[in-house]
Amino acid sequence: MHAVLSRLEETLLPFPDTMVLKEGRIERVRLSLTDKVQHSAGRAFQAFLYLLALPPAALYSAALSLMSSASPPKEETPAAMDLIEEIAAAYPATHGFAQSLFQDEGLGTYASPTSLEGECNWNRWLSAEHIEGEVTDYRKYFVRILSNPKPFVDLLKKMGVNAHRFSLEWAVLEPKKGEIDPRALALYKNFLHELKEAGIEPWGTLHHFVLPQWAEDAGGFLNEEVRDHFVQHSLKMMELFPEISHWMTFNETGGYAMQSQIRGVYPPGTSGDFAKAGLLIRNLLAAHSMIYLEAKKQHGDKVQIGITHQWLKFLPLEGNLLERLICYVMSKITHYSIYNFFKTGRFEYQVPGAANVCFEIPESEFLGNRRCLDFIAPQFYGFPRIKAGWNGGHPYPGYQVKNWTFWKLGFSFGSSCHPGEQMQAFGPKVDPESLRECLQEASELAPIAITEIGCDAMIQEHGAFGDDHFTLNEEVQKSYFSAIAPILKEYKDRIFAIFIWTLIRGQLEWDRGNRPALGLAPVQVDSDRNIIGCQMTPSAGLIQKIYQEKMRQIAQTQAA
Repeated sequence: MHAVLSRLEETLLPFPDTMVLKEGRIERVRLSLTDKVQHSAGRAFQAFLYLLALPPAALYSAALSLMSSASPPKEETPAAMDLIEEIAAAYPATHGFAQSLFQDEGLGTYASPTSLEGECNWNRWLSAEHIEGEVTDYRKYFVRILSNPKPFVDLLKKMGVNAHRFSLEWAVLEPKKGEIDPRALALYKNFLHELKEAGIEPWGTLHHFVLPQWAEDAGGFLNEEVRDHFVQHSLKMMELFPEISHWMTFNETGGYAMQSQIRGVYPPGTSGDFAKAGLLIRNLLAAHSMIYLEAKKQHGDKVQIGITHQWLKFLPLEGNLLERLICYVMSKITHYSIYNFFKTGRFEYQVPGAANVCFEIPESEFLGNRRCLDFIAPQFYGFPRIKAGWNGGHPYPGYQVKNWTFWKLGFSFGSSCHPGEQMQAFGPKVDPESLRECLQEASELAPIAITEIGCDAMIQEHGAFGDDHFTLNEEVQKSYFSAIAPILKEYKDRIFAIFIWTLIRGQLEWDRGNRPALGLAPVQVDSDRNIIGCQMTPSAGLIQKIYQEKMRQIAQTQAA
C-alpha cells in the first residue's frame, strides 16, 4: 500500500521548482515548455495505472491493520540504571543545558528586563490571541540574564555543567539592517566571559525561531535577500565571537516551517500554506550550506558547524489506513525531506497538488564538504502517535486531541497513546525508548551532539479528557533521564555532547505559554528580575548529581 501511494503521490506533484548550490552560488533550474508538457502527460498516464492498483492495495492494507490493531505492539521501556556512577558514565563528556535567550529573557520585546534597541517579530505577537494560558503580563515569563549573567552562570556551575547552548538574538545584535548594536555586543561579550571564567564552553545558535522585525517586514526567510543577508550576519557573528567554537545555524527548520506557515502559531501566522513551508525550509537549508562552505574557507576547523533537527516523525497509533496516510505526509514534511537532504545532498519537499520544491548540491561538492555538517544536532522529545479512528465511546488523552463520543460510538483525532501510557502536555507520549531510533538515523550522518532532549513534567493519564487535565508529575520527568542512559551508552562512540532542554522552568514555551513544564528548576527573582535562587525539583536534583559525577569521572580520567 505504501509503495502504491508513494508512486501515486509523485504523479500528483506540480512542476518541480529546483535550485542548485554550486561553488557557493545559487542557480535556479528553468523548465522549458516541452519539459512541462512531458511532465504533465507522463504523470497523467502513471496516475491512471496507480489508481487501478489502489483498491486491491487498500484492501490488503486494511486486512493487515485489523490484525495488528487486535493486539497493539508492546514497546519495551529501557531498564533505568540505578547507580549515579553508571548513569553518568553513559552521558557524554560535554554536557549542559540548552536555552533560547528570547524564551528566558524576552530579548527584543517590551517585556524583557534587558532593554535594547532591537525589536523582534515576537514583540507584537505577545497577546492572548497568540499565547495560551491566563498570564497576560508577559514580563512574568522573563528573567534577567544578559545584563546580569553571573547569578545564572553560578546556577549553571552549581548544576555541574561544562558547556552551555544559547541563542545569539539577531534582532538585538542587528537592530537595523547592516548595523551592529555595540551595547548588545558588549552584553553578549560579558556573558561569554562569565561562562568561560566558570569553565563552561559556549555553544551558539544563530537563529532560534526569532527574526528582527525589519526582516519580518521584508518577508522573512521567504525573501531570498533576507536569506542572503542572514548568511553575511552569521559570518559576522563568527568573526565577532571567536570565543565560540561550536555553532548551530538554525533551530529545527522543519518545526519552524510547520509552526509559522502551516499551523500559524508563530509569526507571521500563516495557516495551511504547504508550499510556503517548503520554500522556507529550502531557503534555510541553502543558507546553512552557504554559511558552512564560507565559514570553512575563512576559519577552517577552528569553527565546528552543525544544524539542529527535531526528529519529528509521526507514527500511526493503531495502524489504520487514515492514520498511515496522515503520518506518511506529515513525516515527509517535518523530518524526511530534511534528513534525506543531509544524506544525499538533495532536498525534495513534495505535497501532492501543492508543492514540489527541490534544492541540491552536486554530489562531489556535497560529500567533499562533509555533507555541510561537522556534527548533526538531534532534538528529541518522542514521536507523536496519531490516533485517527473510532474510539468506542472512550475519549483519548493528549494535547488538543479531538474526541467525539455518543454512547459506545465516537471518533478521535490527534497525538495520543494506548491504555496505561502517559501523554506530555508538550505533545507526544512519554517514550524514552524511541530515542534509539532517532540516534540510529542520526549516526548515519555525522558525529552527534544532542542539543535538546527532555520530558515534560505536565502529564495526562490515559482516559482523561480535554486539555485542562494535565497535572504536575515530577517523578515521570525525573525517571526519563535515567531511562535514556542505556540508550546513550549504546551510541557512546557517536555522541560527543548532550544539552538538556531546559534549566529554567516557567519560561515562554512559544505559543504554549508556560503550560508545558519542560524546564527543571523554577527560579526565584528579585524586583528587578535578577535570579536569586532556584527550586531544586527531583529532576533537577538528579541531573545535578549526574553532571557532578560526570565531572568527577572526567577529572579522574585526566589525572590517570
